[in-house]
Amino acid sequence: MRVAVYNQMFGMNGKNILSYLYAHYLVHFQSNINKIRKATQIDSTISIIRESKSDIVGVCEVLEGQEKELREKLKKEGYTYIYFGDGHKTRFNKLRIKVALVSKIKCNNLSMTKFPVINELGGGGGVVCCYFPSQKLHVLVVHFALTQKKDLMNEQLIFINNYLRKLKGRLILMGDFNKTHSKVKEYFKDLVLLSAGIKSCRIMSTFNCRDLDHIFSRSFKLKANGFLEGKSDHRLVYVDLE
Repeated sequence: MRVAVYNQMFGMNGKNILSYLYAHYLVHFQSNINKIRKATQIDSTISIIRESKSDIVGVCEVLEGQEKELREKLKKEGYTYIYFGDGHKTRFNKLRIKVALVSKIKCNNLSMTKFPVINELGGGGGVVCCYFPSQKLHVLVVHFALTQKKDLMNEQLIFINNYLRKLKGRLILMGDFNKTHSKVKEYFKDLVLLSAGIKSCRIMSTFNCRDLDHIFSRSFKLKANGFLEGKSDHRLVYVDLE
């Protein structure tokens, strides 16, 4: 089974500092939704997910309004099960930032409420949790707040940690943590890091790449891991499990 996580950066171009800054200006600092739509390319997200040949994928930074297109195009790629979780609202255009869990394997969405967010840039991109009956497996996709919002991030980490303690059996936790593994591992001592600290986020430059996107598990054996380059400032990170 292959599992992957990808922060799509709204389907925008994040491969250099100018396009990165312009994309974030469009989403977070102006209210013309048509300008945002023109700059997004969901096909680039579909392409890298197709290339990854993954069974389960967590997608971060889905912008409210992209759900229908993602769902329709991913279903054509064999992803029958697609669920979204809400994060914060943008300040000017009031659109939700979301996460998605997409799967070729049958799963059921579990309601998760009260994940703490604040409605401003970096205020937390949401969480979604699904249960896979055939695998006896829970999978969570989460997008944490920026490190500058220390109190909020700690609150989110504690919230997820407490939620995980209630789940029995096999487990996968993945997403954009906005922190390196060395800084979040203390919160998830009972889980194993599968993504091996792969440097996944360019932070506006190929010369400043850090491991911010992680895949943790419980009760799985790792066969292989790796990454793919997409249009986003984040790489798609994948792991093969048995």
